[in-house]
Amino acid sequence: MLKERLKEEQPLVYEALSTALSNGTLSHALLFAGPDVTCKKEAAILLAMSLLCENREDGFACETCNTCRRVKENGHMDFVLLDGTQRSISKDDADALQEKFSKTSGEAGTGQRVAVILNAGNSSLSAMNSLLKFLEEPGAGITVILTVDNISEILPTIVSRCTVLHFVRPKEDYLLQKARDNGIGEEDAWFISHLSYGEDALEFVKSDVYTHAVAMLKQMLNRNGPRSEWLVDYDISYKLSEKDSNLQMIRTFLDLMDLYCHDVILKSNQGPAWYRETMRETTLTNDVLAKLIITIQRQKELCTRFNDQNLLTAQIYQKLEEFFHDVK
Repeated sequence: MLKERLKEEQPLVYEALSTALSNGTLSHALLFAGPDVTCKKEAAILLAMSLLCENREDGFACETCNTCRRVKENGHMDFVLLDGTQRSISKDDADALQEKFSKTSGEAGTGQRVAVILNAGNSSLSAMNSLLKFLEEPGAGITVILTVDNISEILPTIVSRCTVLHFVRPKEDYLLQKARDNGIGEEDAWFISHLSYGEDALEFVKSDVYTHAVAMLKQMLNRNGPRSEWLVDYDISYKLSEKDSNLQMIRTFLDLMDLYCHDVILKSNQGPAWYRETMRETTLTNDVLAKLIITIQRQKELCTRFNDQNLLTAQIYQKLEEFFHDVK
């Protein structure tokens, strides 16, 4: 249940939302800010369900009724989801949202209408300005929920219109034990405890997105075939058929590379045996690793708005290879 996960991982956010829902004091605009691995998305969907559900318990949605199911499946007429994790949110998207909510409620029920905008920072400037106007005068019964990894990603004027709730990253020990409890093997559980994977860790671990990303990491570190053939093997073995899954795989690979760089700098002695051995053998200096981390972050930003996946992957390979070549 989403409510139980929120209560367990983010107790302060849970209490704040529960009180506001129970007392009818919820803001018309909320901003959920925090690292990728937190349950911001799940909390936003839960809050949307809670505003539309007619069988609420302790302020929150029951999560089992037809209304809750349709919100979760993005099939409710009074619920709009804009997902900036998949592509950049355009002014047309923002304008279409306002147009839809300028009309009366599409369904009988609570009379509420809810918009969830995930990764709102991945919006064009014109889209943000359009959203700003919407937040200033959203209309009665309309609630907008935005999520961002970092508040600096969006306009300060948007932040000022929202009630901001900060999501803190759960401790790795908690995430590691949770993965173990879900029946995930020790090596994968360790990686999962450092990644953002959504609600179902076991399903994610079994997916090609995850397994291919780990294989790509091993090859980039010369643990799974030669690094020189990484781009060729991506085309032959790793590349997925669906664009969204492929971009998620590339982003997961970059997350793993980012983790590796940080662990080397911190002289970590954790993780699978092959991973620890690779860290001990690396010749990358801290200065090079710091620059590599910045490069990885920039490439991750491109994963949400790059149309040509082959060009994106080639660019990533070129950038990473430059760093490994410099220390030969």
